[in-house]
Amino acid sequence: MMKLIGFLKKLNRERNYKTKEFKRKVKLYTMARLIDDKYMQSINFHSVNRVLFPFVDLGIGDAVCHTGLWHQLKSAGYIVQVIVEERNRPLFERIEYIDEVYVVDLNKINDMGRIETDLIVSLYSWMKRKEVFNVAILKNIKYKYAISVGGWIRKPYNLIIPVRQKFHITSAQREILDFMGAGVEELSYRLSVPLENELFLSSYLDDFKDKNLVVINPFASVDERSFNLEELSVLVEKVASQRGVHVFIIGEGRKIEPLNKHIKKDNVSICIFNSLWDAIALIKKADLVVSVDTAIVHIACAFDKKLIAVYFSMLLDHNKEYEGNTIFSPLSRNAKQLIFDKKVHKLDLDLVCSETINALACDGD
Repeated sequence: MMKLIGFLKKLNRERNYKTKEFKRKVKLYTMARLIDDKYMQSINFHSVNRVLFPFVDLGIGDAVCHTGLWHQLKSAGYIVQVIVEERNRPLFERIEYIDEVYVVDLNKINDMGRIETDLIVSLYSWMKRKEVFNVAILKNIKYKYAISVGGWIRKPYNLIIPVRQKFHITSAQREILDFMGAGVEELSYRLSVPLENELFLSSYLDDFKDKNLVVINPFASVDERSFNLEELSVLVEKVASQRGVHVFIIGEGRKIEPLNKHIKKDNVSICIFNSLWDAIALIKKADLVVSVDTAIVHIACAFDKKLIAVYFSMLLDHNKEYEGNTIFSPLSRNAKQLIFDKKVHKLDLDLVCSETINALACDGD
């Protein structure tokens, strides 16, 4: 009986998925009918000056993963434009490789102001939900050419870059740069901290000179990929017991503020900053970063910091080909990636602690 119930549940899930996917494709097809057919039409890259990236329904880590691309394009003389949501405006407006930031409300895409560009690049069309947003935005843009990374709908795009097996998020970026005459052998993330945040952090760290600065980010966007209080307490206790170390715990204020009641050590600071850029400035100064959150992992990679990146196995977009541990793996030779899951390879806190202590002990600089 239990096997029958399990089979019926699986059958129902598959039916719901197929129905949802059918509706998604109908929506894409309907929107694409309103857009000029550009599929397979050649792109004159010599006539491209402005390059626009729709960057909605995405997070901080996704943005950091594309800073190398934007840096290379700006260095090659292109004007870099992005479309973002209001929640991400403070980050994008301070990334110096971005020239123009347009803000859109995803609930009112058809009300967005008219934007003009030469080339629009949809970086996340390989993810179903994001492909819908990209096409919805596309039909409100005045553009000459369009490139899509993956995706089902073809009509609006001159060029579709296929998604390879076991790809990294920078793989398609390198292909785009090659097409645009700005190719590089290695692509790295790039961040420059605004001066006011540098000055604030310098003052903040006045009392911690000659200390080994260890930044720990214990909370991810979902609880199942976060340290619980007991795990965090053990890690902090072991790291803080090392000679000459000061630990800084960072994260969303609402998540880390309660830690003040539980973690009370002279060489541990719970950092509640007013700006994400203050946290970025701290990471830039850190001797070691430990994080379960990929956004902090990518920020640490941008500064090539010694890093313990704790990942939990995750499939993206419910697709067995899209393994998050590979696509968003750390882009740094100084990173150590530890991969766990909730069933077979459960979190090994002893391993996390030992790798952290070993990284502190290594000269490596």
